[in-house]
Amino acid sequence: MRTKRRKRLQTTDELKAAVGNWAAKIKARPKQIRVQRMGRKWASCSTNDRITFNSELFTQPYRFQEFVIVHELLHLKIPNHGKLFKSLLSAHLPEWKTITRRAALRLNERHTSSIR
Repeated sequence: MRTKRRKRLQTTDELKAAVGNWAAKIKARPKQIRVQRMGRKWASCSTNDRITFNSELFTQPYRFQEFVIVHELLHLKIPNHGKLFKSLLSAHLPEWKTITRRAALRLNERHTSSIR
């Protein structure tokens, strides 16, 4: 089932609104949401329920942005990537494996084009 194509999130306010919408669905409560340059990670979740998103996430397609949001919100409930985590991820975003595969391909294309 394909969902309607959404416009990429482009501002911190748009990102925070999307986090709020997903947090309500997942029943997660982040204490703080920040955006900053992070190097190699797309986002991180601290043990005190603070989520930091990489500012480079604004350059990515909406579906990948959504995956990162859901992934980090689920970490507020489950700290690891075990079966329960993957099961909940599949319940909220059934196509998450396809989304991450496409992101890996884009990253690889970016890397190989910068080498040429």
